[in-house]
Amino acid sequence: MSLRSQILALIIIPLLALTGVGGLKALSDWDRFQDAQLTQTETRESVALMKVIHDLQVERGLSAVFLSSGGTAASRALKEARAKSDNAIRQVPPAAAASLKHLDGLSALREAVTGRQLQPGQMGARYSEAIANLLSGVSIRLLHPKNAELAQLGTGLVSLAYAKEAAGQQRAAGASGFGQGSFSLETYRWFTRTGAVEGQLLDIAAHAFGQSLPALDLRAGLAPSGLPGIRDQVLAAGPGAPAPEVAVTDWFERATRWVSSLRAAETAVTDAMMARAQQEASQARQALIVTVAAVALALILSGLTGLRLILSFTRQFGSLQADLDRLARKEFDFEPAYLNDRTEAGGLSRAMEKTRAALAEAEDRLASIEASRIANRGAVVGTLDDHLSRLSRRDLDCTIEEAFPEEYEQLRHSFNTTVETLKDTIEQVIAATRSIHNGATEISSASDDLSNRTESQAATLEQTAAALEEMTASVKSSANGARDVERTMQEARQEAETSGEVVRNAVSAMTGIEQSSVRIAQIISVIDDIAFQTNLLALNAGVEAARAGEAGKGFAVVASEVRALAQRSADAATEIKALITDSSAHVKQGVDLVGKTGDALTSIAARVNTIAELVSNIAEGAAEQSTGLGEINTGVSQLDQVTQQNAAMVEEATAAGHMLHTDASKLAELMGQFRINGAAGAATPAASAQAPAAPSAHGEDIAFGDAVPMPAQAANAAWSSF
Repeated sequence: MSLRSQILALIIIPLLALTGVGGLKALSDWDRFQDAQLTQTETRESVALMKVIHDLQVERGLSAVFLSSGGTAASRALKEARAKSDNAIRQVPPAAAASLKHLDGLSALREAVTGRQLQPGQMGARYSEAIANLLSGVSIRLLHPKNAELAQLGTGLVSLAYAKEAAGQQRAAGASGFGQGSFSLETYRWFTRTGAVEGQLLDIAAHAFGQSLPALDLRAGLAPSGLPGIRDQVLAAGPGAPAPEVAVTDWFERATRWVSSLRAAETAVTDAMMARAQQEASQARQALIVTVAAVALALILSGLTGLRLILSFTRQFGSLQADLDRLARKEFDFEPAYLNDRTEAGGLSRAMEKTRAALAEAEDRLASIEASRIANRGAVVGTLDDHLSRLSRRDLDCTIEEAFPEEYEQLRHSFNTTVETLKDTIEQVIAATRSIHNGATEISSASDDLSNRTESQAATLEQTAAALEEMTASVKSSANGARDVERTMQEARQEAETSGEVVRNAVSAMTGIEQSSVRIAQIISVIDDIAFQTNLLALNAGVEAARAGEAGKGFAVVASEVRALAQRSADAATEIKALITDSSAHVKQGVDLVGKTGDALTSIAARVNTIAELVSNIAEGAAEQSTGLGEINTGVSQLDQVTQQNAAMVEEATAAGHMLHTDASKLAELMGQFRINGAAGAATPAASAQAPAAPSAHGEDIAFGDAVPMPAQAANAAWSSF
């Protein structure tokens, strides 16, 4: 990093620190300003919502008066109060309109009050619920300011708002009790509870306003309203007793004056909060302006100071750099700049002057030394050039025996050591080349054999996969056929069961016919008896007609006809009985045959069920076999793919083995070109160029040349030393 950059960094770092501190202070002032503005906005919204709450409280009290009087009192005042509430709702800023969602049922509540469909307690509860929700929204807006004084005023204002709500509820409770002539237990509890809550909240609010608004007396309007005495009378009377003699309108007016007094206190507090928030915003704005101005001024002054320092240092060190450049060019006839200055630049100039004088004196001595060094260097360079030329011709027997000048003697020793090391390394490389050649020959032969065996194995596995796939398809077809037979047997079993049911129904019908035949035979027996009795009666009638003489002739004729009819009836009944007897015999025989048929069908259905179970077991076994063969087929297919991939990899390995064999031959040929100890390397180009012989019958390779393969440990050591 240049000196200018370092100076610039020394200036920029404090500037950045100053900017950071000033920025943090500015951000703090800006947050303070934003909080003050937010407090103003939320206080303004809270004031609008409190106006809505106050008007709803008045509307609640008038609604209680209206309901307690049976709709005869406060009707006009209630309409005006509703109009004021609606106007206050319309004045709420849009940002606080979300809090008005709790008033969605206000219209329905008003209609219920107008129609006197609610009791005062029910009405008060519904109004109080809506007002409580609005107060909750106001509390959220008033309790979050970061300013301690505003937060304390907001806390007191929330307590005051809830105290005013308690006073409004007590106003509604009193209107209900005085309107009905007595306080029920529920109304009495409502009245006393709201009074106690009002007192507690006013104490809390007064404590919160004690420091910021010491002159504010929250209970200033309570005594003039006359409420304390009326409250005491109600408390003394108790629930269920006649209410004190106070008119509803009088109570409502007194309670309204008290609520209005609390409303005035609310207004005073909100005005004080608005004024304090405005003051806070003004102070924050002024602090922000002062901070920004101070930071900007400090940055400008720091920048100007840094710029002046940079220009001064740049000018001085520029001159010093020019003088150093002259020294670098071996120009010693000059006087350094700022030589007489008392600054740091002057000290550097004086040191430079001493250096310049010393360099000028040393230049003469260096000239003579350089001449002698040039002569020695020429001789050394010539010798080195000659031996390096021999080395470039792969002659490793080129060590330097003659001595060099003292300063170059170490160079001669290093050259000789390098040649010896290279000679040893080349010898080891030649031996390793022979071993590599033999190993490459063996790897190439083994790779060829492995490639052939892998290809044969892949072909066999491919045929096996095809046969197994055909077997899988056949077993799957057999499984599907077994499933079809199983379904056919199930249908046959169902038809057999249906036929058995039909036979059982036929047996039942034949049995019914047999029973009917028996009953018909009984009826015919009765008819035969009737015919016999009729015949006897006709015979007796003929006898009596004969006794009667002429007078009984007509009756005798009738008796004869009746006797004849009775005889014919008896004959017909006898024939029908004979037919019924024959029919009963045939029906009984049919019942026996149908029963036997039913037994045979039952036996057939049982056998069909057995066959269906056997076929189902066969189908399940065939399906399991088909699934198992499918899995085996998948495994064989995957094995086939892997074998094909292995075959490809073996071919690649074979190609790599052949390439290694070729490269080993080339390496042996190159190593044979080096001359060691006055003769060429053992691995001559002719020997290295010979093609490797085929493996012998015992799996051994013919050695490369006449050399013995070098052990692997020796080869590794040779390569490591190289």
